[in-house]
Amino acid sequence: MKVLFLAKHLDSGGVTTHMMTLAKGLKDKGCEVALASRGIVGDHLHGPEWFESNGVKHYFVPFPDYKPNIKNIRNLFYSVNALRKVIDDFQPDIIHVHWRATSSFAQIMKFFRNIPFITTLHLDKIPSNALFRVFSYWGERTIAISSETRDFLVKNFKLNEETVKVIYNGVDDNYFRIPSQLERNMARRQLDIDNNTKVVSLIGRLEKVKGHDVLIKALSILKEKHKNKIVALFAGEGSQYHSILQLAKQYNVNDMIRMIGYQDSQKVYWASDVLVLPSRKEGFPLAIVEAMLSGVVPIRTPAAGAYDQIEDGKTGFIIGFDDYKMLANRLDQLLSDDKFREKIAINIYNFAKENFTADIMVEKTFNVYRDVLRN
Repeated sequence: MKVLFLAKHLDSGGVTTHMMTLAKGLKDKGCEVALASRGIVGDHLHGPEWFESNGVKHYFVPFPDYKPNIKNIRNLFYSVNALRKVIDDFQPDIIHVHWRATSSFAQIMKFFRNIPFITTLHLDKIPSNALFRVFSYWGERTIAISSETRDFLVKNFKLNEETVKVIYNGVDDNYFRIPSQLERNMARRQLDIDNNTKVVSLIGRLEKVKGHDVLIKALSILKEKHKNKIVALFAGEGSQYHSILQLAKQYNVNDMIRMIGYQDSQKVYWASDVLVLPSRKEGFPLAIVEAMLSGVVPIRTPAAGAYDQIEDGKTGFIIGFDDYKMLANRLDQLLSDDKFREKIAINIYNFAKENFTADIMVEKTFNVYRDVLRN
């Protein structure tokens, strides 16, 4: 089976890493996988070369933004022609759309070349007004990465429930695993953290939607009780870098925060005790699953995917949006009681192994491809 992924671009977020995990799994099942995108955006290593080095051929297609300007109108025509050439060269059996912005191009290829496609919606509560409903195409099947995303598609885009399948994002549990004590110590040394310090990490784009400000406010509450005993690692890159530093200074916690930029997330998890994701909007954040498999207790908001990922108090914790006081209470509870935190960590690891591995995700996705092609 030949599978072609479509993505608007390759950023440092979860969609890009998800495509790599899925591609590797499909290749292990004997599939040939290629990817068409307009290339890398941002400062990270997950660009076309990364995919090519892992046996996934990358094709450049200048997919346009939604902005109504001459460049994007021109790129509409360029993209159709470029994608036609990709189809001629790669000859896929099925197309898998990973960015809704590219779904119209998959629809064109379906019409002219009779190539079926499926779509994965990676983010909940996308724009769904009349214009977006008209120009959104979902293919023969749609994969929703959480229960909330499925319900959103059925309600807002009027999709048939039978064509929407929930498949949780999975990660490589050989890579994201509980470290040995030696590996944990080494990860902390690399980040210049001693073994007596409690580490809270937030892995995500430096953008307002990720809620870095909520963690900063929570740290200001904990500062006196846990003075010089907590370090917060902000791993990621984005437009809010200076704003986050300013806010940390305003709340007098700049000495507790380390802006470590884009990092191998495995190293960050292995150095951490707790992962915090106070996002205002999500799809099915891979950071939560990666943390679970690494034995790190997650705290997150009830954005999409929360109740699929976490049973509050048993496999992690869910806090209210912008509720920095509740976040401070949960952090205090977890960082003050090692035995309690370790007990939760065992629960979350077992739960993640049963539900969120790459093998499970790949098998379910492959079955969707097979059903579409059979029909």
